[in-house]
Amino acid sequence: MEEPFSGFDEEGKDLTALYERLVREKSYIFFESDEYENIIEYYIGSGAYKKALKVIEYAMDQHPFSATIRMKKAQLLCIDQRLDESLELLEEALLYEPTNYEIFMQIATVYDEMERYPEAIEHFEMALNYGSNEDEILLSKAYVYENWDKFEEAAISLEHALEINPDNYQALYELAYCYDYLEQTSKSIELYLSYIDNNPYSYNAWFNLGLLYARMEMYEKAIHAYDYARIINDKFSPVYYNMGNVYVLLEDYAAAAEAFEKNIELEDTNPTLYCQLGNCYKFLDRYEDARKAFLKALEQDKDAAEAWAGLGLTYYFEDQAQKAIIYIKKAIRLEPDQDAFWSDLGHCYLSMDDYIAAEEAYHHAYLMDNENLDSLKDYIYALYMNDKNEQALNLAKNQLPNCDNSPELMVMIAGLYYESGQVGLGDDYLIAALSADPESFSVLFTYFWELEENVHVRQIIQLYKK
Repeated sequence: MEEPFSGFDEEGKDLTALYERLVREKSYIFFESDEYENIIEYYIGSGAYKKALKVIEYAMDQHPFSATIRMKKAQLLCIDQRLDESLELLEEALLYEPTNYEIFMQIATVYDEMERYPEAIEHFEMALNYGSNEDEILLSKAYVYENWDKFEEAAISLEHALEINPDNYQALYELAYCYDYLEQTSKSIELYLSYIDNNPYSYNAWFNLGLLYARMEMYEKAIHAYDYARIINDKFSPVYYNMGNVYVLLEDYAAAAEAFEKNIELEDTNPTLYCQLGNCYKFLDRYEDARKAFLKALEQDKDAAEAWAGLGLTYYFEDQAQKAIIYIKKAIRLEPDQDAFWSDLGHCYLSMDDYIAAEEAYHHAYLMDNENLDSLKDYIYALYMNDKNEQALNLAKNQLPNCDNSPELMVMIAGLYYESGQVGLGDDYLIAALSADPESFSVLFTYFWELEENVHVRQIIQLYKK
């Protein structure tokens, strides 16, 4: 006999043991219909489908008019994708119990599996005529509408289910999913807030509310919701992970690191989580701690490119660019199409005054994502540092329309003109940039820092300061 799975009732376990003993002894086997049902359920729950079918043979011989036994067999046939046979058995079951709503639900499920959605909905409607737990039937009906890509109809069914039973959390979750799919996130939020009014200690509701707020970029409210979920259930690890992500978006890296640390305490972690923690430490200038986190990620996955790159950046920020290059190149070998790694490599070469290598790295990054303004600015600057001022200017001016006349890019053009001695053209682009964004001048001093001492340039900037 197979080792029994935990969670089964004692009666089912004892009946199954008796049945198996009778089979071994080749004794006469007879059980009441409900006893057979218990044995069949025990086997189905254990995943022993062939044994369950053998029991069904005995049961149907001895109880030929049992609708429930037919339903059990139909369930197994459906699992085996013998859908037509399953339907045939269920139609037979209806002859014996024509008002049994569970048979209608099972027929609907088979039709759903066959992607015959109108017939599935029709049978769920029939189930509603006879069943007492209407909210569960409506929930099952909504699943069919979702499979059918009819999310508005699914939402209507779920709204009705929650009117009948406001505590049906699965219906609430599915309705929020439908609203989200229909891009009605605000309705999802209202739904969870209404549910929380009646169930203030539901950490799942608070957690899902936090997810919705985060998706709408309402980060402070997301943190508030996650915090309630954490207080109610401080062992619920996903809340710390998502809280950490929001703190990263808020650039509160200390709080993010604390959240990720708690997540690590509570569950088996993955390389991605250690990389996120390492990045937080990096932004906090805790480079040794960051390295430990990235190395933890690499213990779990030696090919985690993000961890190799992160490890390299910890050395770059400690002015050890030569050492950083070793790790960043390892990341690039693993993921050569990752533009951020090429940008990091460019930063390292630039800090070493290797402008030719920096230009090549920045060019790679730019080609991979030519809509990334930072990559474009870095590449333009690398061209300038390699005495390719005209090429840099042509690139910047050609890309200006593609970048929606970005003030930052106009400032780059102004800097290039100033550096080439064309002050009037530099003034034109600087004034245009400052008119659109008075703070854009900071880009000028990031790349062309010597201009910070230029009195003429500072006078123009002063005119547009808020």
